[in-house]
Amino acid sequence: MNRFVYLDNNATTKVSDEVKSKVLPFLDLQFGNPSSLYQHGAKIKKEIEAARKNCAQLIGCKEENILFTSSGSEANCAAINSAIWQFPNKKKIITSKVEHSSILEYCKMLEARGFEVVLLDVDENCQINLQQLAKELDKNTAIVSIQFANNEVGAILQTAKLLKIIKEKKKLFDFVYHVDCVQALGKTDLKVNKLSADFASFSGHKIHAPKGIGMLFVKQPSKFVPLVAGHQERNLRGGTENVVGIIAMGEACRLIVEGLKDNVEKLRKIQQFLEEELQKLGGIKINCQKAKRLPNTTSINFEGFEGNKLMFQLEKFGICVSTGSACNSESSKPSYVLTSMGLRNPQNTIRVSIDENTSVSQIEYFIKNLKEVLKGEEK
Repeated sequence: MNRFVYLDNNATTKVSDEVKSKVLPFLDLQFGNPSSLYQHGAKIKKEIEAARKNCAQLIGCKEENILFTSSGSEANCAAINSAIWQFPNKKKIITSKVEHSSILEYCKMLEARGFEVVLLDVDENCQINLQQLAKELDKNTAIVSIQFANNEVGAILQTAKLLKIIKEKKKLFDFVYHVDCVQALGKTDLKVNKLSADFASFSGHKIHAPKGIGMLFVKQPSKFVPLVAGHQERNLRGGTENVVGIIAMGEACRLIVEGLKDNVEKLRKIQQFLEEELQKLGGIKINCQKAKRLPNTTSINFEGFEGNKLMFQLEKFGICVSTGSACNSESSKPSYVLTSMGLRNPQNTIRVSIDENTSVSQIEYFIKNLKEVLKGEEK
């Protein structure tokens, strides 16, 4: 019988046992509405605030700067929405060609409403064209949105040179700076103050919490304009709080704080072993090798082998990998990220994304069966 080896942790992660244990009471007797004034509700409100404190500690901010959302995608859209309301006379939005689809699709909607959307170019290592950024940033800019690290290739886009441009331009005119940190959380020591960010987005299901919970760092809550109106979340987001999701995210963040250094070290060792074994195969290229990358993400381009075929063949052995972002998996077109990077034959790529529980044995199993699949494809 085949083993089950999950190597697609950038798509989603398994909910950890600790997180499951933490939230179980809130699926049973502790089911109150946190907005209720009686003790059954007040106790839940207290647990939400404890979760908020854990999240704030992880990213290095105050609790009042944490806004819980339904997802990283909602957090991304909420940041853009607030910016265009904050600067009603500014019509330029600057982002990159390799951002998450939630950013790019929302920008398309705004473009249809008359906004100017600038999509920055990237090079073969997924690095932003900084000259283009500096040139485009002007007094008409409402928001700049650049991800911390790319979800498909793992390349880190938040460089010292990029942040220098942001800081210098902010001295000349006011605009909002948003960083999509969804894929970076838990894989690097990420502190929002070092990013000079006005907004930063995060997602729970990438860090072993359930799907359906995200959060947005809001530097100045008094200036924030809600995407969803209502009194909850200190009037910053309407809707009864997702109690289970929030408490799960708080626990997931607490666990990261406890084990971040050890987990990153584990990831780097497994990634190094994986990539050394891949290089032995020949006929492959690891994308963005010259860029600083997340320690869990390896994007592999194969000479003469389609990524989709490899993915489905590996699944027969119980191995889960992907060809790119799960948000674009229904499209038959090559990845827009890889295409924007100018990658030759982008359709020949698969992505392996590990977590801290991935073992050497699992990687050996993957390599062994990848060899078999490649031999079969050659025939």
